[in-house]
Amino acid sequence: MAFNSTVPSGVFAALRVRDYRIYWSTGLVSNTGSAMQGVALDWFVLTRTHSGTALGWVAGLQFAPVLLFGLWGGVLADRHDRRTLLLWTQALYAAQALLLTGMVLSGHAPLWLLYVLSFALGCVFTVENPARLSFVTELVGRPLIPKAAGLNILSLNAARLVGPAIAGVLIGAIGTGWVFALNAASFTVVLAGLLSIRPRQGTAPGPDRPPWTGAGAAGLRYVAARPELVGVFTVFGLTATFAVNFPTTLTLFAGRVFDVGSRGLGFMNTALAVGTVAGTMAATRGISPRVRTVVVGALLFGGFEALAALMPSYPAFLVLLLPVGFTLMTLNTAVSAFVQSEVSDAMRGRVMAVYTVISMGGSPVGAPAVGWISQHVGVRWGLAGGAAVAVLVAAAVAWWLAHATPTPAAVTAPAVARPNPAPSRTAAREPTREPSTGGTPHD
Repeated sequence: MAFNSTVPSGVFAALRVRDYRIYWSTGLVSNTGSAMQGVALDWFVLTRTHSGTALGWVAGLQFAPVLLFGLWGGVLADRHDRRTLLLWTQALYAAQALLLTGMVLSGHAPLWLLYVLSFALGCVFTVENPARLSFVTELVGRPLIPKAAGLNILSLNAARLVGPAIAGVLIGAIGTGWVFALNAASFTVVLAGLLSIRPRQGTAPGPDRPPWTGAGAAGLRYVAARPELVGVFTVFGLTATFAVNFPTTLTLFAGRVFDVGSRGLGFMNTALAVGTVAGTMAATRGISPRVRTVVVGALLFGGFEALAALMPSYPAFLVLLLPVGFTLMTLNTAVSAFVQSEVSDAMRGRVMAVYTVISMGGSPVGAPAVGWISQHVGVRWGLAGGAAVAVLVAAAVAWWLAHATPTPAAVTAPAVARPNPAPSRTAAREPTREPSTGGTPHD
């Protein structure tokens, strides 16, 4: 099937592609379940331990495998059929949710086992995320990449809009164990959707698959040869590490600063998600994949987050979470669109693995650090400190890029490192929880 030469316009243009529409809608259901589980797990750990440090470790351990093994996840995505990888990883996500359900409902949920399951979740995510980001480009044409990247983020944040609010009500009504059970059930929807999708012929990795030896490092060399990619990844990576720790900071604000309970925490996550959904739709409508958009997004996000840390009342804090979410998604969507547009098809899985490591691999450092600061210095300081990092790194990268000169590597980069030209009518094939946001599956 060839793509039309005229690219559909509008925020939802990519949804006109049948397979992508199925993938996006079923993923929305599963993302909602994952958002519910994230809130339930954070609340369960805090109520059991009353420790911000323990809460930070649970969040951090989910992303430790990204830091340790993230590059190899990208190699797998470039070597093997991505749809098959996604089927296996979604099944493993469901198994992890079922284990949590059994542990909590049976009353045998020691903290060390929660740490183990968090780490196991991160191991699955290390393979799933680059495969998912790369698989999306198999379902749409290259001109639709920015639209599809924005819609991926929209799906994650629409789920975060509804999921936390539902979780906040259900935790009090039926308990955290049954929230985990609902998340496990949601994976059946995405598995059914994946089974109904048939990627276009010629999109799977061919016989020229990259070798294991040195394949992960090739993604790093690809990025290092391009100053603009280095700058974008630096801003996004440090911001994500220290300023985007909302599972830790919002839970502590709900429990210790404003004392609003699990329902209040749900409203906090919902307010943040309202901002992120609005920001994603605005960014997708007129996104410009440029470094300047990334830098400005980080500066605005850090500024609004610092203001939120100063808010004296719960209603004022909720109001500030709206622009925090809006500017975060301006940053996030700009980064995703820029990277997807700059990467060649042959290197896509490995570079998206670098993207995953940069955006989430710092959580094992950032989440415990923010948790420790919040525990020993103050919850407001934990949030404000991350905001300061976002502002300072954005300003530093803007100055560096303004004074940087092209490196020889960038000038003499091999042909494989260059993005493919725009496809024609007949030859077109294919070209971004959670992070989740997301950092979290299916971010």
